[in-house]
Amino acid sequence: MPAPNTPRQTARSYLMVTACTGTFAFGTLVAFLGATLPELRARFGFDIAQGGTLISLLFLPQIPMSFVAGPLIDRFGKKPVLASGSLLCAVALATISVAPNYQVLAMLVFVVGLGGSCINSGSNTLVPDLYPVNPSAALNLANSFFSLGTVGFPVLVTLMARRFGLAPALVLVGVSNAIPGVLSLTQTFPAARSKGGLNWTLIRNALLNRSILLLALVILLYSSLEASTAGWLRTYFEQEFFSSAQTSGGILAAFFASMLAGRLAASEITKRVRGPIVVAACAAGAVIGLVFLALGWNLQATIVAVVVTGLCYGPIFPTTAGITSSLFPEIFGTIFGLLMAAGFTGSMILPAAIGYVAKASTVKAGIWLLPISAFLLLVVQSILVRREKSQVPLVSQSTGLGS
Repeated sequence: MPAPNTPRQTARSYLMVTACTGTFAFGTLVAFLGATLPELRARFGFDIAQGGTLISLLFLPQIPMSFVAGPLIDRFGKKPVLASGSLLCAVALATISVAPNYQVLAMLVFVVGLGGSCINSGSNTLVPDLYPVNPSAALNLANSFFSLGTVGFPVLVTLMARRFGLAPALVLVGVSNAIPGVLSLTQTFPAARSKGGLNWTLIRNALLNRSILLLALVILLYSSLEASTAGWLRTYFEQEFFSSAQTSGGILAAFFASMLAGRLAASEITKRVRGPIVVAACAAGAVIGLVFLALGWNLQATIVAVVVTGLCYGPIFPTTAGITSSLFPEIFGTIFGLLMAAGFTGSMILPAAIGYVAKASTVKAGIWLLPISAFLLLVVQSILVRREKSQVPLVSQSTGLGS
């Protein structure tokens, strides 16, 4: 490891700052529509169904773009993908502030989704290059800025929209999304791992590797849990406990804040405890927290369950990504694309399933799908832990073949 304050160490620190600004920017994009939808509906006059279409248009393009961005990162490096995605989002967000109608708004939201996928992939795949010895710890730190973006952006929109209107808030967020792109253009990034050309045989073997598929399943289940909990939490508290909109909004903010705290804690814990063990412990804690959330005995106990659940959710994604980065480092961009495609798929399936159950019965009945999904996550992660304990390597880096 380079000595502190050397040029090499300083350059790495600056690149880590760029990665953190990228994860923060992606966090603001994830919270973008949820925070601005009431103001956008008032301005453009669209109905609830069209609002749902906008949310789909934000996330849907991120699935195919994850598969495209990954190989581009492996072949050409992180810099062009991160910079182009950042600047594309900045322009699209600023343009939304002057969009003339719903149709133009929908196209711009689609563009934001494309650019956001590039920011996410570029930022997260950069971190393991900078800290290859313990990528999980560094990724937890970087993704704490993602949580900061999801918490801070709704507060910013509320304050600015009330005083200055929505347009200045969108322009400001557009500027913040341009920061990682501008920083990228001024820095020298690590060379692309597959600069000489993609090894398609290695990619095929990696995509069929059992451990990679299990890790992708972990991300699918986790993402479905995070999206469902965040999406249904306010409705659950307002219907089950007759909470006010202000109270339920505060509970949702506490959920995201506890995720931030969980990632900050995990950035230190993963320096001492192996990543698979940390994820398994978090999955077990999430099962317990979600059972108490679904039981809903009283308001105070259920709020505690929300905080515990957020703390346990926080480390799962960055730690899993860190584990995965050490398996096929030459093509981690492509593998990360698989993880994100799995995650976005889960984010669309489970929230909808809870909605169908809630429509047929109650929201509380639908919430029980959360602890069930968390238990499945614990089972899958336990399989990975047993594979590690049996001293069968998750993958043989020399051959690219899993056991």
